[in-house]
Amino acid sequence: MDTVRVIYHHEPDGWWAESPDIEGWSAAGDTYAEVRQLAHEGVPFTLGRDAALEHYVPAGERVPA
Repeated sequence: MDTVRVIYHHEPDGWWAESPDIEGWSAAGDTYAEVRQLAHEGVPFTLGRDAALEHYVPAGERVPA
């Protein structure tokens, strides 16, 4: 199983994610939880196989529980 890094970004209007391991892949949503769920669904779909995700949030960024 591949390990895929997902990097999350917080903007004034919401969150978005990208992966340096999947060229051109991204996801966007209103909340961190929404974008994280989109990553869990979208990464395996894009790859066509299961993948283990490693989640990265910029230092100092607060992530709601």
